[in-house]
Amino acid sequence: MKHTDFLADNDIYCGDSSTLMNRIRPDSIAISIWSPPYHVGKDYESGQSYEEWLIMLRNVIKSHYRGLKPGGFLAINIGDILVFPDENMPRIQVDNVSLRKSSITREDVLATMSTHPDYNRHQLAKLLGCSEQTVHLRLMGNNIREGKYATQTKVKIVGGLIEEMALEAGLYTYDRRVWAKDPAWANCNWASNSYLSVDEFEYVYIFLETGNN
Repeated sequence: MKHTDFLADNDIYCGDSSTLMNRIRPDSIAISIWSPPYHVGKDYESGQSYEEWLIMLRNVIKSHYRGLKPGGFLAINIGDILVFPDENMPRIQVDNVSLRKSSITREDVLATMSTHPDYNRHQLAKLLGCSEQTVHLRLMGNNIREGKYATQTKVKIVGGLIEEMALEAGLYTYDRRVWAKDPAWANCNWASNSYLSVDEFEYVYIFLETGNN
């Protein structure tokens, strides 16, 4: 790259880091703070596959090694992937007794079904004095994220991926800090027995460029 193609110092640029990082003068950055896309379906990452996301992370981290001064730091703020699809993940979780809104138990439903084997759920609910949903939950359990008809999602721990990519690029793991955020319930406008996939904290991984590579 020609000298004139480098980005000017002390200016603000808005763009894709995978492109802009390659236009930064080598050995010129004392510290970089980067919060990459989390691969959770945001508009700016729409259509990006998991494999493409990994390639983006690896390339940008690698480009930081080139841009950092020896002794400089790269701080990466990233949360774990909360909506990583897995069709094999169970869709039902065990009953949470403490959060029940109805005193009707599974045993109550089974006993009523035994007495009235020809009743459907609507009739069972009317007889028990509860909702049809309560009858369903007592029989089937509580749905996990995405509901009973959609592919379930799991948490993908990304810390190991980030560390591996940084070491591969020539950076050294220096520190890890925790950014404490709002509690999960503060980011939800509804209450449910289902597990809430909302992070209450994120990590900030700090890497050191030693100039040894």
